[in-house]
Amino acid sequence: MIDDSGDRKDGRATAHVGRQWLGRLGKTDNGIVTVSTLWADERIYYPLHARPYTPAHHFARGKSDPAFRTKWRIAVELAVQAVAAGVAFRAVVADCAYGDLDDFRGELRRAGAGWVVAVRPKRGTWAYGTDAHTPRDAAARLRWRGPEKPADWQPVERRFRDGHTEMWWAAEASLGFWGPDGLTRLVVVTTDPVVLPDKATWYLATNLPRPGGPHDPACGGDSPHPPVGLAEIVRLYGLRHWVEQGYKQVKDELGWADFQVRSDIAIRRHQSLVHCAFSFCWTTWFNDPTSGSAPPGPASDTELERGRPGPIPSTALRLTRPIGTQPAPHATRRPQLADPGHRAVTLVESLVHRAPTT
Repeated sequence: MIDDSGDRKDGRATAHVGRQWLGRLGKTDNGIVTVSTLWADERIYYPLHARPYTPAHHFARGKSDPAFRTKWRIAVELAVQAVAAGVAFRAVVADCAYGDLDDFRGELRRAGAGWVVAVRPKRGTWAYGTDAHTPRDAAARLRWRGPEKPADWQPVERRFRDGHTEMWWAAEASLGFWGPDGLTRLVVVTTDPVVLPDKATWYLATNLPRPGGPHDPACGGDSPHPPVGLAEIVRLYGLRHWVEQGYKQVKDELGWADFQVRSDIAIRRHQSLVHCAFSFCWTTWFNDPTSGSAPPGPASDTELERGRPGPIPSTALRLTRPIGTQPAPHATRRPQLADPGHRAVTLVESLVHRAPTT
């Protein structure tokens, strides 16, 4: 998962500070924006890499300075860094802030990465007269005769951790050179193929080939990636919501933005320490012999997604301790820190219970 997040910071002397859009505040303000990557499956997620974005005014030649990096360029470099670190992932997933950028998708393709990214419904493309000009136009051209005769649409059941299921519909659409048999596929996912509600419709672009299509390597195609069907594309993009959950935990619980240093290296060290603390919490949770929770095995396509707040069903991750602060399990034998293991487990329990909806 690729995303960026901003935090407000006063003054001008701190590295990377500038007036820019801060998604956390929903407005343009003085602050620092960090591009980050996060690995996720249906059950667990953890941060990989992070790099602060430096606004152009920090460079002598502005945006033309060789050292200047746009956010999308930083994102590509972090994805390549994850591959170099040996991180195995099915696809790079990002929202429309990155997915709309042709250069971003092109650089990921050249780097050999698969991707599933959102695009805006009104993202325009050059087309003849009455041809589809936007993803929304392309979706409106898809045939639908009702749930019993879905025509171009395919039902996709999404199952959530709170036990409820939702029936969504997915379809291959065509827009310019994008289509089922193109190098880029356009996939529309929605709860209602007739209305295409704004808040429950995804427009996704992917370079993962269609099973049985001309780019399917199993059929002699030229794609370096195994083929994926519509259900798998829906599953992959559905995991992106863990990004927002990760931000809440590293920021609200672990103090991601609570630093008073000013230099670039000090800021990066602080962010790395927060990532280490986050990983420590998960490691303690899965290795605590009294928790009754075994480390998870490989995720499958039938695993559950995150769900609405409520009781968590009996799974390998069922919580076994009450939420709240817990003291150290024993007294220290000499002046030193008390064993933080149980505190880490308590922290993770509270975070899991506070998980928002998808």
